[in-house]
Amino acid sequence: MILFAYAGNMDVHKFSEIVPSAKKIGIARLPSYSFTFNKTAEDQSSKANITPTASPDDVVWGVLIEFDAKERSNFYNPETWGSGLKLEPVICFDAGDQVYHAEAFVAEPHAINTHLLPYDWYHKKIQVIAQQAGLPVAYVNKISLMAFKTDPDEKRRTKRLKKLGK
Repeated sequence: MILFAYAGNMDVHKFSEIVPSAKKIGIARLPSYSFTFNKTAEDQSSKANITPTASPDDVVWGVLIEFDAKERSNFYNPETWGSGLKLEPVICFDAGDQVYHAEAFVAEPHAINTHLLPYDWYHKKIQVIAQQAGLPVAYVNKISLMAFKTDPDEKRRTKRLKKLGK
């Protein structure tokens, strides 16, 4: 199986801790989708999401990860996992325009809130992972310009920023 990862799962080393067979194929683009922070989180912030658009010029960049289908339940079990995310089939392209049929996490409609912002540490985390993954600089810069808010839980904020080396 192949996962198109566009947020935290782009850190293939960390992802492989729960999906041991995970191997990075490379970076890829997903046309006619936009990246946004609108997936409702339990901590009154938003998390990354992708949404389909009508424009082929809209593109989400991410990492293609191949893994053994038997390990899918290690990170996704819709019967027991109430996170408001679902896996959907997507068609994406690598740098050489090779087509990949993959799956990507997409927020379910009831889990979307366009009025919440991501916390500063999460916003920064996505940028750091995107840079480390080798996504285009212009795309990472676009994410860096998206709105965010300071986490009011200073202890959590400090801990998360420290993990990022900031």
